Amino acid sequence: MYKKGLRYTLLVGMIMVSLSAESQPPYMIEKVISPNQITNFNNQKLLIIDFWATWCSPCAPATKQLEILQETKPDDVFIVSVSDEKEETISAYLKKIPIRLAVLKDYLPNSMIDLFSVQRRPYSVLLTLDGNILYEGHPSGITIPMIEKYASRMKSQPKKKWSDLFYTVRNVSPTPNVTLNKELIISRQPLTEQKMYIRNGIFQYSGPFSGLVKYLTDCSNYQIVFKDMNDFGVSMSYGESELSNSKLAVLQLIEKRLSLNLQTGSKPMEAYVLYVVNPKLLWDNKQIDWGSDMNPVYMVGTDRIEADNITLKEVANLLSDIKGNLYYYKGNDNSLHDWNFHYHYNDLMNEDLEYNFGIRLKKEKIILPLYIFSPQ
Repeated sequence: MYKKGLRYTLLVGMIMVSLSAESQPPYMIEKVISPNQITNFNNQKLLIIDFWATWCSPCAPATKQLEILQETKPDDVFIVSVSDEKEETISAYLKKIPIRLAVLKDYLPNSMIDLFSVQRRPYSVLLTLDGNILYEGHPSGITIPMIEKYASRMKSQPKKKWSDLFYTVRNVSPTPNVTLNKELIISRQPLTEQKMYIRNGIFQYSGPFSGLVKYLTDCSNYQIVFKDMNDFGVSMSYGESELSNSKLAVLQLIEKRLSLNLQTGSKPMEAYVLYVVNPKLLWDNKQIDWGSDMNPVYMVGTDRIEADNITLKEVANLLSDIKGNLYYYKGNDNSLHDWNFHYHYNDLMNEDLEYNFGIRLKKEKIILPLYIFSPQ
C-alpha cells in the first residue's frame, strides 16, 4: 500500500527517488542556535556535518572529539552540529553541556537528516564544499590524517560563502499540532526534489517552481518558458478546498506574490497525440486502489507505468517527461483512470495502449499552449 495523501510519487525501477546525499548545497536550516566558537567559516576546503540529539548519550563525547579536530585543523575543515529537536530543547541542553561547534536547527520539511539518510546518532558526514561525500558514519571514523589527506588533494577550492552552504528558511511551516493556516503561503527556496502532499486539509508543496506550475495547469515541461530568469525553488502551503476551486486563480495569485509576469503564448510543435479510439477499453478508477483519498499516484518501473487516478492529460504529460518527446492529449475527457502499460519500447507501448486502453498515438504538428514567466 502507498501512503495516503501522496501526490505524484516517482519511482524508477520500483525504488522511490529521493534526494541524493550528494545533492549540492545550500542545505536548509531553520536557525543557527549558536556560532562556532573555535573558528570562523573562511572558505575551508572541507565541511563536516555532525548529527546529534540531546537524548543521545554517546553524542556528547563524540562532539568533544570533533571539537578537538576543529581546533587542530581550523583552516582545512569547518564543523557544524545539527539537531532536529525544538529550539528550546537544544538551547536548554547547551546551557548544561556547551558545544563549541556551530549548532544548527534542522529544517524539518526538507531536513538534512532525511537528505543524508541518518538512521542513528551520533552520525557525521565529511564532504567537500560542493557537496561531494568523502565519508559517512560514526564521527570517530574521521581522523586528522583523513582530513590532511583530503585537504591536500584540493589544489583549488571553490569560493564559498556561508549562504552558499546553509540557507536559513524563512516562513517556517507550523508544526503538525498547530492549527494550520488555509491562506496561501509561498516563498522562494533553494531548488530541492519535488514533494507534494495533503495533510490535515492543507496542500503542501516544495520543489521547483516549474513543478508547481505543471500541477496547477496540467501542462508538461515543454509548455513552461522562463524568460530572463531560471527555474527556482519554492515552498507553498494552501487549503485543499481553496486550491480545488480554481488552480489558475491560484497561479495568478502566486504570480503577484513572487513578483512575476505571466504571459500565455503558443508555438507549433511536433507531438505524439493521444486519441481515444475505443472508450470502452479505458479503465475506470477502480482497477487500482492505492488509497481512498483519490489523490493521483503513479509508479514508473524499468519498463511499465502504473497509475491510480490519473487523467489522460496527466498521462500525456508524464510520458513527455519520461520519454523526452512531446506527448499531448487535446480531448475533453478529464475523468480519472487507472493505468498499467509498457512505455520503454515505442512499438510495445503503442500496441499496449491501443489494444488494452483504446488509445492510438498519432504523430502530428500541433499548436502548443505556453506559459511564459519573466521577472517584474
